[in-house]
Amino acid sequence: MDRREEEDKVKKRWYLILSLVVLVVTATGCSVRPAVQPHEPFVSDGVERSSPPREQQSAATDSIPLRYHPRQVGELENPALQEASGLAASRRRADRLWVLNDGGDAARIYAIGPDGSDQGAVRIEGARNEDWEDMASFRWEGKPYLLIADIGDNQARRNSYRLYFVREPQDPLPARVTASRVMEFVYEDGPRDAEAIAVDPKGGRILILSKRDRPPRLYELPLSPDRRGIQVARYITSIPPLPQPSFGDILANPVLGGLGDVPTAMDLSPDGSRAVVMTYRAILLFRRLPGMAWREVFSRPPEKLAAHDLLQGEALAFDARGVRIYYTSEHRPAPLWALLPYRPGSGEKAVKQPAGSSRGGDEQGQGERGTAPILPD
Repeated sequence: MDRREEEDKVKKRWYLILSLVVLVVTATGCSVRPAVQPHEPFVSDGVERSSPPREQQSAATDSIPLRYHPRQVGELENPALQEASGLAASRRRADRLWVLNDGGDAARIYAIGPDGSDQGAVRIEGARNEDWEDMASFRWEGKPYLLIADIGDNQARRNSYRLYFVREPQDPLPARVTASRVMEFVYEDGPRDAEAIAVDPKGGRILILSKRDRPPRLYELPLSPDRRGIQVARYITSIPPLPQPSFGDILANPVLGGLGDVPTAMDLSPDGSRAVVMTYRAILLFRRLPGMAWREVFSRPPEKLAAHDLLQGEALAFDARGVRIYYTSEHRPAPLWALLPYRPGSGEKAVKQPAGSSRGGDEQGQGERGTAPILPD
């Protein structure tokens, strides 16, 4: 074959390739030309603009899923917090979180700032801390409440469990309050250990995630039962296997390392669109689409937001507006961490909190004259 024939063959080959490209583009309806060139006007509602309207730009940005960056924002200051096992955001003040100790402490809840600073303690009259393991905050009929979950049962031997409903104390914090209601309950399939609870006020239900079942089992209780007496927690679903502990996890913590996939805390975002679950090794997110039942939400594999190396992480909560996720350890010193949201491609800057919300750590924000904004009652 001479040189000219070889060149002809190469030209034919390239011609064939270009022809195929044109056919593919034409068949898929694609255009190699961008839909809007930088110098072309953007027409919307009959008005020419140099760029899309602000609300459309915002919508495009909001469609990008959030990611989270972990940051230590403080440390639990109150020395009485020896075994922080439950965490909840105040529904009264944007600069307050509530914490409780594991079983063995007095029946008290502790107020802290978003940097872990001490804001006082309140005793719950008539309650007993047999094995308090988690807490939740929510609004019910326009009023802010705290739910204290006495649901721990390491040996699965308890006859029943108790939930204490407390109207969230106002400032100045009283020395003691009385629970508005106490709910005693059992599981429909026998006793079990649990450390994760959350409240869905819109759906009128309480969710409980078991700890030692493999895979974990999700139960529900009515938030406002239609009958008195002992309630029955009904089984909803088993959640997919959670991320397993590594060999390094077990070596680093021989006592709890092998339990790195068990749920130790749970919370729901205020709008009910997300659920977060804490294990001894990670923070996991379950997303909920409009109209989706919790059974379906927890039947899907979760998204891993972040790993953590807390010695015994058992407390986590969304802030009152569902922006940040706070979490801490049951061991002292107990660092307070927060997952700060950002959108990829935005320089990894944290998403701004809504007006009036608090900010922790070096981004701490207060209201006028150093006073944190009061949330509506």
